[in-house]
Amino acid sequence: MTGRHSEESKKNFALMRDRILEQQGKKYWRSLDEFADTPEFEEFVHQEFPQHAETWNDSVSRRSFIKIMGASLALAGLSSACVIQPPEKAIPYVKKPEEFIPGKSNFFATAMSLGGTAVGLLGRSYDGKPSKVEGNPEHPGSLGSTDRYAQASLLTMYDPDRSQNFYYRNDPTSYQAFVSEIRAITEDNRKNGGAGIRFLTETVTSPTMTAQFQQILSELPNARWYQYEPLNSDNKINGAKMAFGENVNTIYKYEEADRVLSLGCDFLADFNVRYIRDFSDKRRLSTVKKEMNRLYVAESTPTITGAKSDHRLSIRPSQMEGLAKAIAKALGVANVNTDYAENANWVAAMAKDLLAHRGKTIIVAGD
Repeated sequence: MTGRHSEESKKNFALMRDRILEQQGKKYWRSLDEFADTPEFEEFVHQEFPQHAETWNDSVSRRSFIKIMGASLALAGLSSACVIQPPEKAIPYVKKPEEFIPGKSNFFATAMSLGGTAVGLLGRSYDGKPSKVEGNPEHPGSLGSTDRYAQASLLTMYDPDRSQNFYYRNDPTSYQAFVSEIRAITEDNRKNGGAGIRFLTETVTSPTMTAQFQQILSELPNARWYQYEPLNSDNKINGAKMAFGENVNTIYKYEEADRVLSLGCDFLADFNVRYIRDFSDKRRLSTVKKEMNRLYVAESTPTITGAKSDHRLSIRPSQMEGLAKAIAKALGVANVNTDYAENANWVAAMAKDLLAHRGKTIIVAGD
């Protein structure tokens, strides 16, 4: 874009913004089409996106283009919800934070818990305002990697609908009122060991918070603590308990696996970025490592893991149990009875490959 076009584009953008700011009271548009029906906006689009200029005269293409532009315009400040910020006073710190330099970013180590899995992050803060998150290379749960959930979590810091208060039966209340109520309930139920008290939280991964709850339960042995997640791993946890006889957190070492079999488990799209990184590292060839790992996937729905597989088998959900038993039998597991006979060649070839890499194989099942 030439300097002249750039100046004209800025001028048209300024005219559109001034048009919004000149409105008295609230101004609503029934659609983006209605707002865009101005010479300034049309000229702005022609200069900024000349390759799309021909679509402007077509109503259908024009409407689709405006929808795509909507988010960009909002982020650029071209919105009636955006106003010019009033002047603010800059007040110096009474006690300046350590290692704080105005205009320079600070980085903090933190962790984000999602679905009971913690991801180590580095948070970037600019003048006290969080601005970006990345994976913490020194955290074993991420090794510097991150995912879309962690990146999107930054937006919750600026969410206007974020909860600002404590609530009691849908009515806002204060922290002091909450503490007073909890103390009264605790004292009323202390004689019966807290039999009438129930705690409901999300999955707690913090050792500090866990220790605090354990202390409460030791003083109120009849109280109960429940953890709930809408996206949980209950089936995975129950399966591990059946296999090992106790509650355990199963950790897979994909960095050591030469062969991986997934039965409906989309582990490459799961919350555990460590697994994704370890598996991907095994697929990178070098002068020292001349053989990649191999991934077998049996699934009923297309997934990211299935798309990355070397050998994919598409089956119905009702066939998954029969296939799992057939694989177990082919691997030599005793006392397995099954009449599943479909995909026999795939099962036989896969089992032969897994047995040839005994001790270097991971088998995971979906939730």
